[in-house]
Amino acid sequence: MKNIAIVEPLFVSAFKCIGSKCRDHCCQGWDVNLDKPTVNRYLRSSIIEIKNLAADNIDVTRKSYSNWGVMKLNAAGNCGFMDEARLCKVHATLGASALSNTCATYPRKSRVFKTEQQKNLTLSCPEATSQLLGAPDAMLFAQVLRPQAKANKASDLDQQKKLMSLMCLNLVKGSGEKLDEAFYALVTFLLGAERINPSKDWLTQIENNFSDVLNNLAQGVIREQLASIRPDYHLQWSLLLRMQAWLGTRKDKRAFSTLNHYVNKLIYIQAEGAKAGDISQSMIRLDEVWQNKVMPWFAERPWIMNNYIQYRIYDDFFPNDESRSPLLSLYLLTTEWFMIKSLIAANVELVGKLDEEDIINIIYSYHSITKHTPQSVVAFLAEINKVKVNDDLSLIYLLK
Repeated sequence: MKNIAIVEPLFVSAFKCIGSKCRDHCCQGWDVNLDKPTVNRYLRSSIIEIKNLAADNIDVTRKSYSNWGVMKLNAAGNCGFMDEARLCKVHATLGASALSNTCATYPRKSRVFKTEQQKNLTLSCPEATSQLLGAPDAMLFAQVLRPQAKANKASDLDQQKKLMSLMCLNLVKGSGEKLDEAFYALVTFLLGAERINPSKDWLTQIENNFSDVLNNLAQGVIREQLASIRPDYHLQWSLLLRMQAWLGTRKDKRAFSTLNHYVNKLIYIQAEGAKAGDISQSMIRLDEVWQNKVMPWFAERPWIMNNYIQYRIYDDFFPNDESRSPLLSLYLLTTEWFMIKSLIAANVELVGKLDEEDIINIIYSYHSITKHTPQSVVAFLAEINKVKVNDDLSLIYLLK
């Protein structure tokens, strides 16, 4: 008998689907792939309504065992099994066990290693986002050991990589609402990690590096270093324009209308700067709103966006993506943070107030558009990566 450690943040264990009360139902706007047993179960159902709906709404593709069919969406963009109360007819008549794997697990997901399973939720679910942002302890971790009949075939968890990710997570946690300082602290930590000689005592060296950065964060050294950096308004402007252009190509995706509501406010502010012939005006305007209106609000609720960046580090297993360097991973994460900051600031500037519901809307819709599939993640990050000054350290010009 082999044990496996089950790790999950508290917001994951607290999550419950709220069904028809959800602000943006997951049974609309997305293609749902169905595995072979599910397709056959519905087409051969003894419940006539389910059988007829399946015959009318499932496109049998036979592409693979796990992708044997696709649910068609009706004229309203909804799954054919959704009823008038925005609930699932399959769940109501056949029970939860009859759901496809996609429907049964969403928004839950996990990363599995030989002796550890890391559970999480995808933030394209509005209720998952609400749970993450709403509780100060949402990103505290619980761990239990569970027996498994035999060791699974997953790869071993690299303990050095796990330690690096935990150290990055704790640097963010220690920054409270001052996330620009957290990102700068991550820069100095990763640069220090690059200089470590792996042939010597790596653990001692990385612990010393972490301790130095954490102390600099606590003592205000990071704040002073960050204050000396001059923002690059051209980089900021170019990045926002490129991201807006890419998002505009996703009009057929779920939550586009929600995200577009906030993107349009950002476009309006940028357009005013362009009309004045000085693009820096828009960037300065957004930064002043952030510093004078948004940051005081977050100071009273420091967990909200801190939880979000902790989530991103945990969800991405940051900075350990083998397809790119740690600094490139940080550059990409920083640009996404800058986009979300800008959307929040633009909304506050034009609406006149900050509301937690707006932040939930921005983040869940952003994740629906950019994070729903591996293909969308790759495409979006490739677009971001086209905007740089010289190298990955261009990210520091987004922290002002």
